[in-house]
Amino acid sequence: MAETMILILTKRIASALADQLEKQFDSLYGEKQELLTQVRGRMSQIKMEFEVIKAFLIYKESLHLKLRLFMDHYAYIWADRRYSSNVSRWHHINNQLQEISNRLHRLGDMKQQCEIKTTKGSQSKIAIEKHQDLARSSRVIDEETILGTEEYEKHLKSWLKSGQTDVTQSKRILISVSGPVGIGKTTLVSKVYRSIMIRKSFGCRAWVNVARNYKVEDLLPRIVRELFKGQKREISQHLEIMNPPELKQILKNFLEGRRYIIVLDDMRDQHVWKQKLENYIPDNNCGSRIIMTTQSDDVPALAGEDAFHLFCTNTFKRTDTGKCPPALMEQATNILKLCDGLPLAIVSTGNYLGDLNWILNNNVDFDLMKSVLTLSFNSLLGYLKTCFLYCGIFPDSHLIKRKRLIRLWIAEGFIQDRGRRTVEDVAEDILHELIKQNMLEVQDTNDSGRVRTCKMSAIMRQLIISKSEQEGFYVVYDDAEKCYEGNSKRLSVKSSNNSIPLSVSAIQSLRSWIHFGSGETPLESGFKLLRVLDLQGVELKEGLPKAVFNLFNLHYLGLRKTSIKRLLASIKRLVNLQRLDVTFTNIKELPDGIVKLQRLRNLFVYTIVDCSYESFCYFRRFPALRGIYDLKELQMLQSVEVTKDILTNLKKMSQLRSFRIIKVRAEHYSVLSDAIETMVNLRRLDIVGAKSDEALGMKHDIVPPQSLEKLTFRAKLMKLPTWISSLRNLAWVPVSWCGLPSEHDFLPSLGGLHSLVFLLLINAHNGSELSFKKGSFLRLKIYV
Repeated sequence: MAETMILILTKRIASALADQLEKQFDSLYGEKQELLTQVRGRMSQIKMEFEVIKAFLIYKESLHLKLRLFMDHYAYIWADRRYSSNVSRWHHINNQLQEISNRLHRLGDMKQQCEIKTTKGSQSKIAIEKHQDLARSSRVIDEETILGTEEYEKHLKSWLKSGQTDVTQSKRILISVSGPVGIGKTTLVSKVYRSIMIRKSFGCRAWVNVARNYKVEDLLPRIVRELFKGQKREISQHLEIMNPPELKQILKNFLEGRRYIIVLDDMRDQHVWKQKLENYIPDNNCGSRIIMTTQSDDVPALAGEDAFHLFCTNTFKRTDTGKCPPALMEQATNILKLCDGLPLAIVSTGNYLGDLNWILNNNVDFDLMKSVLTLSFNSLLGYLKTCFLYCGIFPDSHLIKRKRLIRLWIAEGFIQDRGRRTVEDVAEDILHELIKQNMLEVQDTNDSGRVRTCKMSAIMRQLIISKSEQEGFYVVYDDAEKCYEGNSKRLSVKSSNNSIPLSVSAIQSLRSWIHFGSGETPLESGFKLLRVLDLQGVELKEGLPKAVFNLFNLHYLGLRKTSIKRLLASIKRLVNLQRLDVTFTNIKELPDGIVKLQRLRNLFVYTIVDCSYESFCYFRRFPALRGIYDLKELQMLQSVEVTKDILTNLKKMSQLRSFRIIKVRAEHYSVLSDAIETMVNLRRLDIVGAKSDEALGMKHDIVPPQSLEKLTFRAKLMKLPTWISSLRNLAWVPVSWCGLPSEHDFLPSLGGLHSLVFLLLINAHNGSELSFKKGSFLRLKIYV
């Protein structure tokens, strides 16, 4: 990016020395000619200096690419026993190292010539210390800034309120708010949706972003989750794996007798409601309302007077008058024409021009609208740019899930730990920074208030995909008929029922393959340097291709929601693997080779077998592998059965941050309690008993990990451990099947937890009533 700016400056200097200036120069004489001779000479010298700097940047980037390529090959050869003993291979590597060393010396000479100085301390460290305030985002428009919508707001409220008391309006009504991109549809509906009138008129409500190419099975869980927010009802934590008929039944039961409002934002095709969704959401004759925002070209934009007022309000709000100066009237009018009357574009442009007046005062020779979005991107620090660019791999039909995004960032090597903060912590900091700067928009949060999903604007996504493809960072592939022949490092593949043709050069360049939805994947050979392979949702009925087990550089293997039935013992060959995810698959046992993966950080192996959650143990069990406790870098382990071997060695796993252990018996609890005390970094702990009627006796005199944020008991208990009351960070507590005696008042030990926001009680207590004391559970948001 720096090289691009240097190129632009060089071209502009060259333009200043062009033929037209030559003619003007020849017409001058005397002192003026002598002065311009000096100016022209100095500009030529500056141009030469910029050429040198440009050459330095190009050389630096080429060396960086060569070094990364060398490291990929080196890691592969080191891990492949067939080559690691080959002397000629090591001679070749030695020669490459010598060439890189020579280039580094040359780079140092060029650096001195350009007088480039380096600073101590990482850019990321500086960024964490620097608190930026970018509240004036181009994608966030205050409702007060949208003009000309008062009548629409009045009509919308009237239509929504009509079914509350009027029996003739008790049937559900579908309301469509349509208009072109940026007209302000979402802002208008959001203002009404968040109003006090809506909260009082409707018993439950849901706001869901639909986007393009959605599937019913993806949309329904989000609708259910939104409707249940703030309701004292149990909700499954695994809605995403339920099928549509099951979700339909949940909606039918929950919405019976309730007046509800559901907003389907950004519905690209209005007919989809009739064809797909209407059948799943019951009309209960309670005056419920469905609102859709959708695109249409036949709705007028803001009138000229309103548009100009909105533009000036945002552009000149820091001036004394708040009005456009007469000298800039022509430029303002020209810029406003580019916005085409769309409020989003008007406010976006106005906000940026308010701070960057040089755009108005200079003859900028590139598209203004694109430059405004680029300015927002360019304001990010380097490591934030990389992470934000990566967000474009998610198709516009997919919301960006926090957990998946963070895990991919880590696997790609974008995140470095900082002191006592792990890479997971740092990645979450980066996500929050991008949200804070309004580069990403939160779509959904979990019970604890953490981000569950987010999205970016369609226009920004197009911009960063273009940048990524130009720089070979990644390419989004959605044409199954066309052979991909590029040299991008990463490939994002949308759902496809066909195999994807790739050229030999493309295969050799790829380092990451991220798949979205179903389809096939041509991983037979040639992909030896892949670092990330995420096949979530791909069927894989025939299992993983054998070639996958030769991917010695692989850090991330995502097989979630695939149909794979078993993993081969050859998985032990993936010596660099850090994350293995086989949740919601048909795998019933794990190969012993997994314990050979010394760099493994995350192992997820559970599968839900009872989506009704009515059974005591509703997920498939996996006996803990012998030797799993010797994986010193393992941070997350979900889920394993108790065995004598793991129980004996559980204290060796003190580094765990997330741990679910099932089939726990009464005789196991003392040893388990002692081991938990050593897990000082533990944030999530799930304990599931072996039998619903076998009581477990937890030790009460241990010092638990103060880092615990989520604690689940699904086992019969005689008493809740007293140490729970000391957990100042505990926010999420499901207590199920505990059957606590009626005389045991367990609420005081939970009521004083200042961080507790979610409490779930299912068959938790045998008493006839529970007494909540005044002043307890001060932060509790959800109690079911």
